[in-house]
Amino acid sequence: MGYLVLARKYRPRTFQELVGQEHVVRTLSNSLAEGRLAHAFLFVGPRGIGKTSTARILAKALNCPNGPKADFNPDDDICKEIEDGRSLDVLEIDGASNRGIGEIKDLRDSVPYAPARGKFKIYIIDEVHMLTPEAFNALLKTLEEPPAHVKFIFATTEVQKLPPTILSRCQRFDLRRIPDPLICAHLRKIADAEKIKIADEALLLLARQAEGGLRDAESALEQLVSFAGKNITLDHVLEVFGLAGPIETRALASAILAGDSSAALGKVHEFRTRHRDPVRVAQDLARHFRNLLLLQIAPAEAEAELGKAEKQTLLGLGNPPEKAHLLSLLEQLLESEHHLQCVEDRHQRGL
Repeated sequence: MGYLVLARKYRPRTFQELVGQEHVVRTLSNSLAEGRLAHAFLFVGPRGIGKTSTARILAKALNCPNGPKADFNPDDDICKEIEDGRSLDVLEIDGASNRGIGEIKDLRDSVPYAPARGKFKIYIIDEVHMLTPEAFNALLKTLEEPPAHVKFIFATTEVQKLPPTILSRCQRFDLRRIPDPLICAHLRKIADAEKIKIADEALLLLARQAEGGLRDAESALEQLVSFAGKNITLDHVLEVFGLAGPIETRALASAILAGDSSAALGKVHEFRTRHRDPVRVAQDLARHFRNLLLLQIAPAEAEAELGKAEKQTLLGLGNPPEKAHLLSLLEQLLESEHHLQCVEDRHQRGL
């Protein structure tokens, strides 16, 4: 077998291996145990948080030997076939490239045929929102009265583009962005397994820049290994991704909160000379102010999202700023981030 990228090598194979989606795992596990199975499932959420992985795991749970059950053996032949994309009973379709009525009619024509080995014929349609209106209409008839041996699993990043007639016939699951501490713990497991030395603060920065996307964090770790080898420092992360370090971000934030324009401009100039990405600096600042606000509004939830160490660091900064001030700064930063992103996009297009 050729080289597998980390995101594929450490892709979850069972419900127990899914990171940060306990609410989805619990609901699906109970449904499987009680035999209360919908005929169509819809997984919703941003990229890289496990929608397609969850769809494949559900397909294994439905078609595993002695199933449906949540605690299947991923090394059973049927489960391995599904995992490797070789199962005759599980068809994965990319909605972006198979979006027309012709493809959906072909799917509909295959629905009446019984499964070859498993209990169900399962159709997984990724980025289902990309289907044309005509394709949705063709799919609707099958969703209204599906055969007992057929299950549909849809995944989308843009659920608002799905017709209400499709939504009303699906059991919907909203997958969440994964908290930084869980991403850090997952990256640490990968680093230990791959014998990669990386500091905790570097892992935390990787998790933050992934913005809740586990796949993005895994890909970033792989990029760092290509750049620095298997001994990765915080400086490597800053250099590769154009990030400001947490200490520098807090220093800039403190200058802004104190109204010290000279210190703030000096820090911005320092970021420019060190080639820090202005969009990411704005994002890091916004995250810092948001975390300060979270500590005031929902202190009980703050530790779960930020981690104990980060929470203690923020608490140690002194008297918290007023909520109204933080909200105003967040609004200004979001506007600045949007403006900077537009400028960057225009620059990349050569305009």
